[in-house]
Amino acid sequence: MKGIMKSFTLVASVSLVSIAAISGCGAASAANNSSRGSQNQSSTSGALRSAASVQQEDITFAWWTTPLRTQLTEQAIQLFEKKYPYIHVTLEYEPWSSYWTKLATQAASGTLPDVMQMDASYLNQYVSNGSLMNLTKSAIDTSQLSAQTVNMGKVGGKLYAIPVGVNTFCEIVNPAILKKAGISFNPNKSYSWDQFANILIEVHKKLPNVYGSTDDIWQGAPLAYWARSHGQSMYSSNGKSIGMSEKTLAGWFAYWLNLQNKGGVEPAQANAAWDHTDPTANPFVKGQVAFTYASIGQDGNMEQLLGKPIERAIFPDWNQPSKPNILHPSMYWTVWSKTKYPDAAEKLVNFLENNEQVSKIFKNDRGVTANQKNRAADEKAFGGLVQIQDDFMDKVQKVSSVVPLDPPNASQLGNLLENIGQEVTFKKLTPDQAAQQFIQQANAILQQG
Repeated sequence: MKGIMKSFTLVASVSLVSIAAISGCGAASAANNSSRGSQNQSSTSGALRSAASVQQEDITFAWWTTPLRTQLTEQAIQLFEKKYPYIHVTLEYEPWSSYWTKLATQAASGTLPDVMQMDASYLNQYVSNGSLMNLTKSAIDTSQLSAQTVNMGKVGGKLYAIPVGVNTFCEIVNPAILKKAGISFNPNKSYSWDQFANILIEVHKKLPNVYGSTDDIWQGAPLAYWARSHGQSMYSSNGKSIGMSEKTLAGWFAYWLNLQNKGGVEPAQANAAWDHTDPTANPFVKGQVAFTYASIGQDGNMEQLLGKPIERAIFPDWNQPSKPNILHPSMYWTVWSKTKYPDAAEKLVNFLENNEQVSKIFKNDRGVTANQKNRAADEKAFGGLVQIQDDFMDKVQKVSSVVPLDPPNASQLGNLLENIGQEVTFKKLTPDQAAQQFIQQANAILQQG
């Protein structure tokens, strides 16, 4: 996989996430700091229990990361260990793709972390194999989450995952390029897919050294949106097959191939050459394209790397009555079903989800804050980017819907879409051939679930 935006998530990261997920990939792995904070267990009073009366509880916490997220999370864990000095937290973090590889190995060997950051594209899989604790009757406080948000963490009516933030995918825009090209673009307007394509092609016509967009032919979240905007869905109702027709999928491949042929997106070789797990390599931050696909939470990092103001726009055809745009949890907190210390694990999840100081540390790095009280407090405290992201989500919520979780095995479709999409860009497969192959192979994968 090229990056976080690549998991076929329909409800949660809608994950076929890309851009190396500024909101999810990037840092070197580490399981560390066995000597940190909680080794100091002097007597305390009040809410803090003393080491003399309470047994040391060692738990492991794992998440996918970026360098910034690693730093912020370590700060939050230091606060947690200060509040609960009898609980020691060992940290394990990985880039997006290697995170899931490691988690799968740990699941197979029965050594999963006690607390795990989870993505919606994998939630069904880990519930199905019995890896996650049912949190329906846990001590974790969800009173500051909307009912809709809480329901995003349920499977079969039971709560297995606590949404950390709410999120959506969008197009981020470099308005300076459009201004230089003399192109008018209204980020609040619902353009048709054809109108959007014409804008991308026009950018290259006016500025030959610039392309309209990165090539998102291999991105699962935009593909799932394409299906919904054409009155279909990514998966069938039972999750055993692809829900869209070959014609609709062939239209997706043809759309991006046409853009490539007309300069609306970068050439196939250029798209294949850059490291999609490295945000700094993205043509958008180099000023080489006017648009790219991102999630809220990634946008701030992209703007910082670009060094210029950006705008945010919903995907084309968003104003349909069917509301093809979706809301999803940016990620979840989950607890291993076989944890030796369930009380300590629940305390950690509750702290990360609800503590006001933690919320101010994270800001919107893990998506727009799900805790409504903390979200309002953060807007007041920070304004700026936090306010912009929250305002965009407020607008998006009014025109969006929530779709079912991805079926088990859906996460395996990311590499399949990437490989077949690349075959189309290099013109080794026609759109019709690509659609037929993808559906045939994807159905085989889903039926194994």
